[in-house]
Amino acid sequence: MLGAVCLIFAGAAAGCLQSRKLREHRDRLQAFLKFLSEVKTEIAYAGVPVEEILERHGKNIDFLLPYFQARQNGEDFLQAWGKAAGSDLLLPQERTLLRNFGEGFGATDMQGQLSHCALYEELTHKELDTAEELYKRKGRLYRMLGVCVGAILALVLI
Repeated sequence: MLGAVCLIFAGAAAGCLQSRKLREHRDRLQAFLKFLSEVKTEIAYAGVPVEEILERHGKNIDFLLPYFQARQNGEDFLQAWGKAAGSDLLLPQERTLLRNFGEGFGATDMQGQLSHCALYEELTHKELDTAEELYKRKGRLYRMLGVCVGAILALVLI
């Protein structure tokens, strides 16, 4: 009996883990969207340099930590940003979005930067909508599937 209960809990844990991956994807996109909004505000109203904007608003974003570590090691902006964009925390579509944003970030005048941020806000909104829908549809499915698979294995082994 104890083994059966353990199998059910193991299945439930596996389902919760898969569901958590979907939630983390959604949360990363929300954090990046908030970051883009803050960047636009800083550029439009304060004319703050890119490095300072990242220091102010990027420290609390987990997938940007490799950027800050690389900058402390003396790497230039693009190399450091590439490390953040290549993070194992990110899904392939997130890596592409982040890498492409970094290539144009700080490369033009103020109006160009505002347009660049607006473009990536729109792209991130689309990704976020997809991630929200995926989490709503598949998150509960993964949790329930994990419990069911665990219960089926427990029944088969009893």
